[in-house]
Amino acid sequence: FIYKFLFLFIGAVVKSQTGWNVKYYRTEKCTIKGSAVFIWCSYDHPVMLNGVYITVEKRFWFIRTEGEPVDLKEDPEYKDRVTYSCSPKICSLRISGVRESDSAVYKFMFKTNYKTGHLQVLLVSTSVQQEDSDVQLKCFIRCDPDGLNKYVWFINGEESRSRIQSETSQTFLYRSWNSSTDRISCSLRDSKTDQSPEVYAPQTPTVSLDPPTEILEGSSVTLTCSSDANPAANYTWFKKTNSNVKMISGGPQFVFSSIHSTDSGDYFCEVENQLGLKQSYLKLEVKCEFFLNYYYLTLSNK
Repeated sequence: FIYKFLFLFIGAVVKSQTGWNVKYYRTEKCTIKGSAVFIWCSYDHPVMLNGVYITVEKRFWFIRTEGEPVDLKEDPEYKDRVTYSCSPKICSLRISGVRESDSAVYKFMFKTNYKTGHLQVLLVSTSVQQEDSDVQLKCFIRCDPDGLNKYVWFINGEESRSRIQSETSQTFLYRSWNSSTDRISCSLRDSKTDQSPEVYAPQTPTVSLDPPTEILEGSSVTLTCSSDANPAANYTWFKKTNSNVKMISGGPQFVFSSIHSTDSGDYFCEVENQLGLKQSYLKLEVKCEFFLNYYYLTLSNK
């Protein structure tokens, strides 16, 4: 009986000064055809970069490097033969039914919420006035942390040359107000077509009731508020009684587990981020349910 031994090669250690790295426990492995093989690695990333907490969104193993790396689980040659076992900072690959064609260099990749090398608009500071705010924005790209490149700013897709605060135009002063609908983005001056995601104040929120039909006393009722905004907005529910306003919830939903007639009234949802604020109102009417009991009196003559 002849054993066929296969050699699998694992990518070299990848390390950077900013805390991103992948480390493989062995760079070469020999196994028998038809058997199962395990490959291990550890990885690390910064906890926070530029005010953004880093979280891992996807992790996978691959061998093909032409174009975008392909997850081995999605590769027809490996489908149903590979499994991953991952925990924070460690991930292993198991290949079952090893074939001669499996001899290759295996590499590990993890993707996070931090957009490496992509432009983004950062909100640096906000100065609140009576009816508006001055917001200092910064155009950031990881490969230019010191702002040595030259930048361009756009408002609603149109280039804006006013309120630029530095020679390279990396910082920009924007005056926002509660009714603002402007969308702001930036790009490198040499590549205006590659713009950052837009930042903007909340859109007018949509408010709803569940159930949307007649509301009876004692039932469960949910108030829901939703809005589009970037950066993400904070939600607050208020109840207005005559001239008094009371905050009742600090989130997009507020639930009455057993509503009472005294809960009837005017409510509004306030949505706010650093670029603006919007409100929407709704009227809540709770109906009482009456039960009539009939008593019959029988009279008899004695």
